[in-house]
Amino acid sequence: MPVTTAQRRAHYDDFVHQVITLCAVKGIRADLNSGFGRPVAECSRMPEHLTRHIAGFGARRAHYTVASLIALHRDLPHEEGPYQPEQPFPGKDQGAATAPAANTAPASDPSGSAAAAASTAERPWRRRPDLGTHLAVAVARYGFKEATMTNRVKTLTRLDTSLLHPRLWTLTGHLNSRGAARLDFAVLLEDLAWWDDDQLEIAARWRENYFLTLRTLTSKEQ
Repeated sequence: MPVTTAQRRAHYDDFVHQVITLCAVKGIRADLNSGFGRPVAECSRMPEHLTRHIAGFGARRAHYTVASLIALHRDLPHEEGPYQPEQPFPGKDQGAATAPAANTAPASDPSGSAAAAASTAERPWRRRPDLGTHLAVAVARYGFKEATMTNRVKTLTRLDTSLLHPRLWTLTGHLNSRGAARLDFAVLLEDLAWWDDDQLEIAARWRENYFLTLRTLTSKEQ
């Protein structure tokens, strides 16, 4: 039976939780960190930790890259329950561009992952922050230069998978140096999983959410 969009999204949340839990073990975190956004074939230390958590969902490189991004962090909480990324607008939903038709979620979630389902139900998927949103937050709250970040957004959204993944690893390390990389890794995982099929739509959403969020956060501080 084909995997539904709701099942995939519940899986993405669960995968992030599982990787954060794995990273509590120093040696495993080092193995996952060794991925550096590389192709799966070059990540010999990662399969023993990730294969069982990816089985049935494809998009192996997207999963490996996100796992390596999570492993960059030394201080993510390993508590029970879904991981909570930084929210640009605490207490209310973020306005966001319309999702690509291929990624529209059904109303129900038959995945069986209670924690992931609860997280998604609390914040509708397309109102959760994507990478464009997080990069705007980095400018507005963490002192990153707007002109530099704007150029990064424009560059990232033009890259194919082979160039995008290594850049994301470098960018996340840069964000993490100032504590600005508490990303919604599950949303990023879906975007990377669909990048080869829907790059134009996803890239447009990243750019739109970057500029919309930056404008909103900047106006609030004036």
